[in-house]
Amino acid sequence: MRKRLFVAAITVCLLLMVWTGLPHTVQASSENGSRSELSAQVNKLNSLIATTSRVPLKQFLESVRDQANAVLGTSEISYAQGLTTDKALKYALKLVKDTNPSGSAELWANSPFIVYSVKALSPEMRLPDNLPEDGKVSDQLKIVSAQGEFEAASFVLAPLSDVSSVTFTINDLQGSSGSTIPASAIDMHVVKTWYQGGTAWQSYFFDDTKDVLVPELLLHDENLIKLDDGQKKNFLRVDYPTGSQYVNISGSPPQFFNRWTQPVEDSPVLLPITLKQGQSKQMWVTTKVPGGTPEGVYTGTIDITANGAPAGQLMLKIHVLPFELPDPKTNYDLNKDFYVMMMHGSTLKNELKGNEGNTQLAEQTLLNHYRNLVEHNVVNLPPHSPFDVNHPQNFLRQVELMKQAGVHLNPFFGAGPAFTSNEYYSIWNSYLIAKKAYEANPTDANRTAMESKYNAYLATLEPAKDYIRQTFDAVSAAVGHTNIYFDGWDEAEWNRLLWQQPLWDYIKEDVGAKVFATGNATHLELPTTEEFIDWAGEPTLEKADAWHALGSDKLITNYAHPHSGPENPDLMRQRHGMWLYKANYDATYNYIWYFDSDIVSAWSEYIDATFRGFNFVYPTRTDVIDTLAWEGFREGIDDIRYATKLKLVAQDALASGNVTRIAAATKALTWLEKTDERSTNSDLIRYEMIQHIMKMLNLAHAE
Repeated sequence: MRKRLFVAAITVCLLLMVWTGLPHTVQASSENGSRSELSAQVNKLNSLIATTSRVPLKQFLESVRDQANAVLGTSEISYAQGLTTDKALKYALKLVKDTNPSGSAELWANSPFIVYSVKALSPEMRLPDNLPEDGKVSDQLKIVSAQGEFEAASFVLAPLSDVSSVTFTINDLQGSSGSTIPASAIDMHVVKTWYQGGTAWQSYFFDDTKDVLVPELLLHDENLIKLDDGQKKNFLRVDYPTGSQYVNISGSPPQFFNRWTQPVEDSPVLLPITLKQGQSKQMWVTTKVPGGTPEGVYTGTIDITANGAPAGQLMLKIHVLPFELPDPKTNYDLNKDFYVMMMHGSTLKNELKGNEGNTQLAEQTLLNHYRNLVEHNVVNLPPHSPFDVNHPQNFLRQVELMKQAGVHLNPFFGAGPAFTSNEYYSIWNSYLIAKKAYEANPTDANRTAMESKYNAYLATLEPAKDYIRQTFDAVSAAVGHTNIYFDGWDEAEWNRLLWQQPLWDYIKEDVGAKVFATGNATHLELPTTEEFIDWAGEPTLEKADAWHALGSDKLITNYAHPHSGPENPDLMRQRHGMWLYKANYDATYNYIWYFDSDIVSAWSEYIDATFRGFNFVYPTRTDVIDTLAWEGFREGIDDIRYATKLKLVAQDALASGNVTRIAAATKALTWLEKTDERSTNSDLIRYEMIQHIMKMLNLAHAE
C-alpha cells in the first residue's frame, strides 16, 4: 500500500502541474465586499427589483437588499461580512439575469424556487452559494439513452424562501408509439455537499490547512450527513438498535468508525428535502431504459410539492435510441475485449470478519456490492481474495456470488499469488549476494557457495508450485475454463521481479495459466514478461505500443492517473474512458473502489498526513452510497461502448459494397481517430458518436 501511494504521489504531482482543464476555486479579491462595491450592487439590485413581476423573486431580492443595507449601515464591515454580502448580492443579481431571457419569463414564477437544468457530469462544482454557470432556467430535463443504458440528468433548485419539505413524484413516461418507460425505471437523489480537505475535487492529497465544501454524495436521505458549518465538520448518522446518533467523522485523524458495529444505511427511496433561502441544492435523476424499449421520444413529468402545495412540474424527455450498447472492445482491435476492472476489498473473508460470522448478512452485502459494480460497467471484477487450498469454501462461494451478480468470469483475474512466500525473499537475496561475490572473484569456493544458495532458493519454489497447481485445478473447475490469471507482486522492484521469474515460467509453461502484475517500463526488459501489465501513470500510445510489441497476447491497463479520490465526475469520466481507449489500452484497473483498514474508516477524509480518502463509493452496513465521481466512471466506460458501437456499425457499412454507406463509415472512423479526446468536451464526443451511428444505421435501413 505504501509503495502504491508513493507512486500515486509522484503521478498526481505531475498531473496537477500539467492539467489545466480543472476548475480553480476563485477567491474574492481584496476589493470584493468593499463598502463602495456593495453599495453599487445594492443600487443595481434596487433598479432590478422594480422591473420584476414575480412575487416570490421580488420578495427574495428585497430580502437580500435589506440584509446588505443592514451591513452597509454598520460603522465597520469585516472581511467575512463583506465577502458573504458580496456573494449574496451576486447570487441575487445573477438570478434576476437568468430569469429574464425570452421564453423563461413565466417559468417558476409562482414557485418558492427557480429551477436550472444543468449538465449532470460537469467540471463545475455546484455549491450552495453559487448558481450554475453552465445551466439555464428551465422546466425541461432531456436525456439521450441507448436501450438498457443507465443515463443521468440533473437540476439545481435556487430557493427564494425557506421550505421545510420538498417532495418529487415521478410519473410514467409515454412514447409516441404507445410504449411506456415506467416510473420505476427512474431514481432520484439529492447531491450532498460536505466538508473535505483543501484539495477536494481535483486531488487526493490531504490539505489539513483548510476544509472546503464539495459536492459528492448521492443520497436518498440528505439527513444521513449533517454539517457543522462553524467547525466545518461532518457528522454521520448511525442507526443503533437503541436509536440514531450522529457521529463525528471529521478530524486529522478522526475517531475510528466501524461500519459493521456502527450501522449506517441510506433510505431506499428519496425522502423530502429542505431548502434554505439563497442556498442552491443539486438534484440527480438516474434513468435506466429497459432493454428492448422501442425507439422514440418518451415524455413524462416530475411533480414537485413544497410544504404540501403544488410547486411546479419538470418535463422529463428521454430519446431512446434504436440499439443496445455492446460490451466494450479495444480501439485497435474490434475482436479484443476492453476489460473493466476495479481494485476493491469486498470479499467474503472481510465481510465475515467484520460482522462476526453472519453469513447471510455478508452474502447479501456482497451481492449488493457486486451488482452496483456491474451496473457501473465493472464486469471483469477480480475476487481480490486468493484461493486458500486448505479452506476453499469462502473463495468458491464468493465466485458464485460474483457470477450471480453478473460479473464476467472469463477471463478469471486473480486466482492467487504468482510468487512464493515473502519470508523466502531473504534466501533469494542471499543468492544474489553470493552471485555477485562469485562474479567479482570466480573461485571454486565462491561458485560452490553461489550454487548452494541458488539450490536453497529453488527449494522454496516447490510449495508455491504445488499451491499454483491446486489453485488452477480448483478455479478452472469452478469457472469452467482455463483462461486464468495469477497475480505478481504489487509494484515489485527489479530484484523482486527476478525472484518471481521461475514461478512465472512455471505458471505459463507447465500449468497453462497467465500472469498479471502492476509495473512500469522496467518490465519490458524481463526475460519472462507477464501477459497483463497494470502500468501506473499517464496512459500513452507509446506505452501501449511498446507492450503490445512483445506479443499478440499482451494486455495493458492503467492506474494512478489519478487514483480514486477526486470528486470531479468529468475528470473521472475522461481518465477511465476515452483517454484509455484512444491510447490503445486493453482495460481500466484503478485503485480503489473504497479504501478502509483496521485503523482508517472509508468514511474518513483522512488516511494519513499525505493522503485524503480514496473513494468512488462509501460503504453502508449492507450496500454502498454512490458519488458523482462513480457516475463519471460509468459514463466513461459507456463512452467506450458507444465508440465500439460506432466501429461495429462502420465495419458492417464498409463490407456492404454500398458507396454511400462506405463514405459515411469512412467519415465516422476518420472523425473518431482525429478527435482529440483530451481537449474536446466529453458530452460533445458522445453526441457526435451518436450522430454518426444513427446516420450509418439509417443508410443501412434505406437499402
